[in-house]
Amino acid sequence: MEGLVLTHEHVTGIDYSGLSTDQFSAQGCTFEDCKFDRAKVGSASFGAGTEQSQYLRCSFDRVSLTFLGGFARFVGCTFRNARFVRPNADYLEFVDCTFTGKITGLEMRGAPHGGQARYDASLRSFARRGLPEPPGYRELALRESNQIRGNDFTDAVLVKVFFRFGVDLAAQKLPADGDHLYLPDAGAAVRRAVAALAPDPSEVAGQARFFLEDVLQREIDFGQRQLLVNPKNFERRDGLPPHIRLAIEQLRSPA
Repeated sequence: MEGLVLTHEHVTGIDYSGLSTDQFSAQGCTFEDCKFDRAKVGSASFGAGTEQSQYLRCSFDRVSLTFLGGFARFVGCTFRNARFVRPNADYLEFVDCTFTGKITGLEMRGAPHGGQARYDASLRSFARRGLPEPPGYRELALRESNQIRGNDFTDAVLVKVFFRFGVDLAAQKLPADGDHLYLPDAGAAVRRAVAALAPDPSEVAGQARFFLEDVLQREIDFGQRQLLVNPKNFERRDGLPPHIRLAIEQLRSPA
């Protein structure tokens, strides 16, 4: 299928399972109790245009979604063994959703990044076409935060899944396995690990400090005060690099 475009539709109980399409576009739509299981979408504009679309109690089990983005809000949805490719997470919202199995490539953002520049560019585009600013668009585009809360990752394996720009991890149920490392005060944990490595002149220790001060600290500086670190995200073909292993060992060490 070349594409499925919906505008201002209220859809209830429709089964989109097995859908394979180059594009899925929904603007100002509401989907209730729908199934998107095994759907494969090349351009997943689930919140297209200048209005929010909502997905209530929908299932997205074993989906593969590329470029998921826009003003899309998912409430009470299920994601099992779901794969995301290059999502645009600036305006995605997830509330009371359940994630199980292997979840790959998802990103959640506690706040939009670069919203003002995007809003200004949209206004210029509207002006060139002689169009007025759509009602409610300013509030959507310039909102200060996204709702990311009540999501259950207890039985999920998170691969290349990132929480950024102020997601409150304390408001989620995090994976219960021993692989993921939760840092409730990431800044303090990173400072402590860097200090512990300071006396070590080895190259591996230097690389570990760089990882802590550059990769992890950058996330903290952009507002992510809590971190969920999965060592598997940094594995290479020959396993976990020694400096990453050392850095994580220091992060796991008690204060």
